[in-house]
Amino acid sequence: MIAQNFAHDANGRISDRPARTSIVFTAHNRKDLVLRAIDLALKQTVPVHIIIADDASSDGTQEAVLAAYPDISYLRSEVSRGPCYQRNEGVKLATTEIVFPLDDDSMLVEPEILEEALADFADPSVAIVCMPFQNILQDTQIRHARREGQPFEMLDFAACAHGVRRDAFLQVGGYNEELFYSMEEGDLALRLLDRQGLRTIRGTSRPLHHMQVPKKRSYIQDFTMHRNKIIFYYKYAPGLLAPYRMVGSVAVGFKFAWNKKFLRPWFWGVLDGFARVLKGKVKRQPVSKASFDMYARLRRVYNG
Repeated sequence: MIAQNFAHDANGRISDRPARTSIVFTAHNRKDLVLRAIDLALKQTVPVHIIIADDASSDGTQEAVLAAYPDISYLRSEVSRGPCYQRNEGVKLATTEIVFPLDDDSMLVEPEILEEALADFADPSVAIVCMPFQNILQDTQIRHARREGQPFEMLDFAACAHGVRRDAFLQVGGYNEELFYSMEEGDLALRLLDRQGLRTIRGTSRPLHHMQVPKKRSYIQDFTMHRNKIIFYYKYAPGLLAPYRMVGSVAVGFKFAWNKKFLRPWFWGVLDGFARVLKGKVKRQPVSKASFDMYARLRRVYNG
């Protein structure tokens, strides 16, 4: 597929307007949600190029999307490669300076959301804007929102609601595909800070709605979370902080898994994480102590 700087009209057809920004919707077996997400995205006040990155959906997502929006940009993997891979491929295809890699259940319920989010990129030192959002099926909390007494900067965020500066994103290699799922957001933000001095900040736009189901819990989510903590700290923590943080993550993870009565993914995730380290599959790339200290400090105040 050839990348072009075009927008889609309300029917998903190519418009004669140049796109001001791009959205990459990662999709996997939620065709009804992604169709709704596209419909809302086409109602934004700024012209937008929409890209679907389909992670081997088997529920007819591709057929349904292309029937409704025949000219939409569609990428598909025949085998599941995970959300990190799909976001990376979508951002590569985009040609606009700012790209919003969203989930297929991220709903831009107000038409001004993207225009407001774009304004948060006015400072060239900002590489990622974490857009406010609500898990609307769970509670009324607005996550990523700026709050008095909290720093504007973040180094952990939820990928369902964010935008990236495309060139900076690609220069650091995008999302870390070896993580597959979980902790990839902090991994990206830390590399952007340490290698380019670029910031990740809380946004000021109206909140989007994230349609995450209540009490969501899955084996793959918990497995990768516990595994990826081992990988993350081994890879990035400077000096003797690496073993300290790795052991600490095992203890904290055990307490979490015990409370959730979900010990099996903790055990196998930790085992796989250490196995990858001991087999040399994870390369040490420690960041500066200043960058890591900032990550640890901001993680303590991260509230989703």
